[in-house]
Amino acid sequence: MKRMIGAAIANWFRKPENREKAKRTAKQMADKYQNRRKKSSNDSPSR
Repeated sequence: MKRMIGAAIANWFRKPENREKAKRTAKQMADKYQNRRKKSSNDSPSR
């Protein structure tokens, strides 16, 4: 089962437009995560 899922994902990544879409999504997620970390570190009181 894992092999079939891996093969399906690999096949999906063969298309250049899918690779670009994945890169864009990953960058957006990373930016959201970093913004959330910056906000939480600014909001917490310093000791």
